Amino acid sequence: MDKQGFRLVLVLTIICIIAGAVLAFVNSVTEPKIKAQEALAMKKALQETLPEASEFQPDESLLKEAQQAGGTDLSELFIGFKGEEKIGVVLIADLRGYSSVIRLVTGVSRDGRVMGVKVLSQSETPGLGNKISEKEFIEQPALQQATIEEQLSVIKDGGSVQAVTGATISSRAVVKGVNQSLAAARLFMQKD
Repeated sequence: MDKQGFRLVLVLTIICIIAGAVLAFVNSVTEPKIKAQEALAMKKALQETLPEASEFQPDESLLKEAQQAGGTDLSELFIGFKGEEKIGVVLIADLRGYSSVIRLVTGVSRDGRVMGVKVLSQSETPGLGNKISEKEFIEQPALQQATIEEQLSVIKDGGSVQAVTGATISSRAVVKGVNQSLAAARLFMQKD
């Protein structure tokens, strides 16, 4: 390699080292802030889906039991407390939608009623599948008034949940997550 080729390789190497160092620095500055925002969003979602609770505690053993009973998409489970009293359970499911993973939070009261459903994150098709996060879908009576005795499905499958037009796969994923959450809540009610 001649002198000019060596110089070119050296300059490119130095540029890569500097760029890598800048990226590492930016990551180290922003990562804690991103984690804090994610924790805040999670806390808000827990509170929105089980509003009467003042404290939430994870329950790994009940989560494992729910996963073994068929709730394979459930990733987290929290018991909601008001003072010392258990008032319900909040479940987080990571479901495969049409084009992304849908992170769904479902709160179920101690008497077996859905208290709230919230899509925490998703990257479904803009203008179609991403409408699963909108009030018109997520707050429809079929989802909001469900109980642990029910098995929900979209109207197209003979159920009562109105799917988002053009986004049946995403809608079915949400319904699947609510059903798995209700089944896990049934386990919670039986144990309590």
